[in-house]
Amino acid sequence: MSAGAASRDSGPSEEAYTSNEKRLIIAAACLGWGLEFFDLMLVSFLAPQMIEEFGVSTGLFGAVFTTQLVATAVGGVLFGWLADVYGRRRVLTWTILIFSISTALVAFVPSIAWLFVLRFITGLGTGGEWAVGFSLLNEAWAPRRRGLAGGIVQAALWPGFALGIFVSTVVPGWRWAFAIGLLPALAALWVRYYCPESKQWLEYQRLREQDQLPQELQEKGERTELWQIFGGDVLKLTVLGTVVVFGAQYSYYVYSSWMPTFLQGTLGYSSGQAANILYASAAISFVAYIAAGYLGDLVGRRTALLSFAAVQLVAFALFALLYASGAAPGTIVASYFLISLGLGYFGIFGVWFGELFPTRIRASGSSFCYSVGRGVASIGPLIAGVLAASYGLGGGISTGVLSVLLMIGTAVFMQDLKGRKIVAVE
Repeated sequence: MSAGAASRDSGPSEEAYTSNEKRLIIAAACLGWGLEFFDLMLVSFLAPQMIEEFGVSTGLFGAVFTTQLVATAVGGVLFGWLADVYGRRRVLTWTILIFSISTALVAFVPSIAWLFVLRFITGLGTGGEWAVGFSLLNEAWAPRRRGLAGGIVQAALWPGFALGIFVSTVVPGWRWAFAIGLLPALAALWVRYYCPESKQWLEYQRLREQDQLPQELQEKGERTELWQIFGGDVLKLTVLGTVVVFGAQYSYYVYSSWMPTFLQGTLGYSSGQAANILYASAAISFVAYIAAGYLGDLVGRRTALLSFAAVQLVAFALFALLYASGAAPGTIVASYFLISLGLGYFGIFGVWFGELFPTRIRASGSSFCYSVGRGVASIGPLIAGVLAASYGLGGGISTGVLSVLLMIGTAVFMQDLKGRKIVAVE
């Protein structure tokens, strides 16, 4: 059955979940996603200190970002597949444990080489977390408010982002800041013991094991889930979704990875001033994610995404022009805030992909699109770091305008199944 076809009325839907179970699921998804960005912000904000201690160039340190983001593609594919095989809750726990422990171990790295190794391992965990958490959310949440719930989960990254800034600025020494990264392991234990498993996934597995699925799905179920996402019924979705995410993530990574350094090294802001600017950016995007999710419930996922992408396209173009013309730092920061508002489109991806892929491959398909798109986009920080030598960090960041254009040009060809019921057999 194609992803765009109507679901068969078979098995439990969101109505099978209690209100308490839904609250636990959204809390688990928010914790996992928010703590991932706590980790990312530590590296971004502490980059100047680490570059100085290890005696490396911005270009080489940009490769650290790239290494972690490439690993997200591997981790996303691996753990998305495992979530369709072993369940959402169990695999969500694994991913949080992996990235929290590897983050804490950065506190002990003796050289830049070990930093590369640990950030790769961290990327494996963070790559899998997103799609697993959203798969569980999509299957539990009421269709008419699913977009809003997805926006809330995506917005959870910004409290984690702000916490990362806070820890980076108040904890003495970058090594102690990374040691605190072990705390998310407590969240993994909470997920494991209190968060319910997907009822749709459990029912699908039961039917498959007992050979009670429709013959078409029984035959598909004999193939690995990773192979199924390249089947004729969902191949177009897999390709388009991956390209759309690449465009979105490249634009995000070229400016988020280097913005703390750009604010302090290029625009001349102090560490405290840069932190305040980043806090403001976080607050803007926090609101934008929730607004985008709510808008997606009203007008559809695709229309909501394109609306926010258009805002960011204008914002990136404005940033590039202001930087090239040597505008005042405050004016450039204003364009940065507008870019942050445009990021609202990230509040759409989780529920959009979850509604397009069927239960049997929801985690595999969503994770492949998001994590591979994000992994390929990891070239962004490296490009920005290399271009900084000739054009400054602002020049490298400005390349984000091209990726936003790519995202818009691809998203218009994707389906929109806003608010469909998600059941076990579809």
